Amino acid sequence: MRVSILKVPVDRLTLQQTMEMICRAWRENQFLHVVTANAEMLYRCRQDRALRDIIKAAELVTADGAGVVLASRILGRAVPQRVAGFDLMLACLQEAARTSLPLYFLGSRQSVLEQAAAKARQNYPGINIAGFHHGYFRKEEEKTILEEIRRLQPALLLVALGVPKQEKWIARYRKELPPCVVIGVGGSFDVLAGKARRAPLWMQRAGLEWFYRLLKEPSRLGRTAVLPLFLLAVLRQAAGERGRRQTRQ
Repeated sequence: MRVSILKVPVDRLTLQQTMEMICRAWRENQFLHVVTANAEMLYRCRQDRALRDIIKAAELVTADGAGVVLASRILGRAVPQRVAGFDLMLACLQEAARTSLPLYFLGSRQSVLEQAAAKARQNYPGINIAGFHHGYFRKEEEKTILEEIRRLQPALLLVALGVPKQEKWIARYRKELPPCVVIGVGGSFDVLAGKARRAPLWMQRAGLEWFYRLLKEPSRLGRTAVLPLFLLAVLRQAAGERGRRQTRQ
């Protein structure tokens, strides 16, 4: 089941249910594009139609952010829990290590990638990181990267190019990629490598991770300001839906 937030579908799933879908894709050798959608991304879709169409076409869209969870409640079709992109990535790494599935990391800086890979190998013994490539590649290098990914046949491809570049890269090449689970993970490699820190657990549970990021990075103020605009747009959507229901009655 999905909830439509600003004309973008979001799956109403728990982290466990999301992992069940990912594991099913692995067992059945299927391609699965997973989008971890936060409020900023959904609000951006109002102007970026290409991004909106990509998310609508994705096989799985999780509610990554307290704003998205709140929006679903306002619309009366609440998602059961926030499925944060970093938490989903860690769950995938754990399961991939358990089953020895090959992985590929794409994005971030080379030094960060190497540290992220080292940390993954330390935290998840037996993990099979088949390859990785930094995110500062030129257009003419993309064919070589794709050829390497096809040769290595990863079951999980993590793409950390930032929003919306990572989603558009995945959509552009999805027909050329091997059957795998592909997730845009933003800055998650930096966190995994220890270059950035997540909010304390109590702030995550209280839906205040955005505030922690703002305190750590004041330059994010412009991005954080999108949240009230997003919620205002959701309130308008909810009012419009109530009005249409009343008219039909």
